[in-house]
Amino acid sequence: MKRILYLISLSAILCLTLPAGFISCEPEAKKAQKQVTNFTYQDFENVVQAVDKYYIDKIINKDRAFIDAAAFATLSMPHPLYLYPESYFNEREKYDDKEELYPGKTFKISPSDKFVLFDPDYEQVEKIQKEKLKKNENKKLSDEEVKKLIEREKLKKSVITAKWEEINFSKKDFDRVIAYLRDNLDKYKTPVLKGLIELDGEVSEDEEEKKDFTMEQVFLGAANGYLNSLDPHSNVFLKEVWEESMAKINDSSFEGIGAILSGGGSREVVVENPLEGSPAVKAGVRSGDVIVAVDGKVIKNLSLDKVVKKIKGTKGTKVALTLRRKGNTGNVDIEVIRDKITIKNITYHLLKENPQVGYIKLTGFVKTQGGEQADALIVKGLRALEEEAKNNNKPLKAVVLDLRNNAGGYLDLAIDIADMFIEKGLIVSTKVPNRSPDEQFASKKDITNLPLVVLINSKSASASEIVASAIQHHGRGILLGERTFGKATVQKLMDLPGNADYLLKITNSRYYSPSGKTIQVVGVSPDIEVSEEADGSFPFRYREEDMWNHLPKIPYDGVVKSKFNIDAIKDYAKKQGKADAFLKQHAGDAIKPDYMLIRSLDYIEGLLNTK
Repeated sequence: MKRILYLISLSAILCLTLPAGFISCEPEAKKAQKQVTNFTYQDFENVVQAVDKYYIDKIINKDRAFIDAAAFATLSMPHPLYLYPESYFNEREKYDDKEELYPGKTFKISPSDKFVLFDPDYEQVEKIQKEKLKKNENKKLSDEEVKKLIEREKLKKSVITAKWEEINFSKKDFDRVIAYLRDNLDKYKTPVLKGLIELDGEVSEDEEEKKDFTMEQVFLGAANGYLNSLDPHSNVFLKEVWEESMAKINDSSFEGIGAILSGGGSREVVVENPLEGSPAVKAGVRSGDVIVAVDGKVIKNLSLDKVVKKIKGTKGTKVALTLRRKGNTGNVDIEVIRDKITIKNITYHLLKENPQVGYIKLTGFVKTQGGEQADALIVKGLRALEEEAKNNNKPLKAVVLDLRNNAGGYLDLAIDIADMFIEKGLIVSTKVPNRSPDEQFASKKDITNLPLVVLINSKSASASEIVASAIQHHGRGILLGERTFGKATVQKLMDLPGNADYLLKITNSRYYSPSGKTIQVVGVSPDIEVSEEADGSFPFRYREEDMWNHLPKIPYDGVVKSKFNIDAIKDYAKKQGKADAFLKQHAGDAIKPDYMLIRSLDYIEGLLNTK
């Protein structure tokens, strides 16, 4: 019998990876050699059958699913084609931005079709895109501009969906699109927008692979299109891709300079933060530095991945960074000697700012092959912190569990970790239509009775939300930070029937917090909002509600009331807090402070000193 795993993860495939721009080499567990695989039309059919058997909703819009399957298939080509309802294409200027009304030609597979295939003039598209890159160089959109873009895209998709409903696109139409792509595959195998690739510095591995493009990628694209029509979290992918993504989030070693970057493309590449004790810090790299060149070569317009690739390298080798630093009139040249960087899923230490507060960071709810699992490592970490604090003659007074940027993972592991802090009561219930709820209750002895603080933000999702909501509901700990992502669906991870090289991840249930409320879309709200920005603001964050075709929220009339005296804690922090002075004093540090954590310390003191 095949083993089936249950996941509550954020994104499609690589939901549990390192932060974008983490400077490192490949893990010591070397990347698997690209294996010979085959994804056929029969595999596509097996995905369709699996949806009928396992998907949470037994009644789906199959015509809509085949539309998305066909659209994804045409877009999977190295020379992509766009599939539109003819009625929409003829009036697209009403819905598309002028800059996106690219020139090109349309054609029909059959004269009677009510849909068209659009083949953009990619030479002209390339020119337009280059001009757009220059125009938007280093431009950062405001929150309102981002929101308008998202809403405009939703409106556009809604109109296209309505237009598709009018023409009754069917499975037969899908098969005709696939047949056209198969018969004309050679015509569309040459990658387009090469000038933009050159502008980006070099041809990527993905672009190289497109030279050997086959119908396998078309069928795989179609399968993911079919799944995408259901929700944004169901997909099918190579098993080796999943294994590599899990290896990255599990404890592993890398070689690089140890810094987190952001930007790239039309935006400057900025050092968000060098890691404490890293080669970057030792060499003098500072938070906020803008990377201008690597080894004497200007990186303007390079994507972030390309910049990372240029900076990473073997332990003991050197990389020269040319940096622009605030307050300096000229550039700063720094030579960094690469070294081994150890990344762990669970880290813990006593806080320097208050050594009587233990800090435990959980990056993902992932499982290891052999070795200790996350729940055991949390216990081990807590005991080590207790011992260290005792030896310092300053016993622990509180524990911080940091679930920020934790995108989720395995459902059973989330239950086990929540159970470590909750003495009794319901942790979570999962519900599948027409079945009795599966309820999971706390059954183990708490690992500590110390006051507990849980840090959350907009990238805390799924498994993180289960743990946070259970702790909040039972009054076991106080939640500080920002509203979480809002994904309350569970995915089943299984071998694709008939093809063990691929994994199928499919939404098969919803989960509910102990109060009976589903977190879908609405997320978990903290007891006290705490900003992670330098200026204390709460800028727009991308969450589940901003994703297209997400499962809807379910109304809930109840009110989640905090078990703590929030007003008293806030008042204490306002009168006795030290965060503002600390952050002002350390504003120029090479490693920028953890703004949310530092501010949270004031509320932790309030928690300890109020009733």
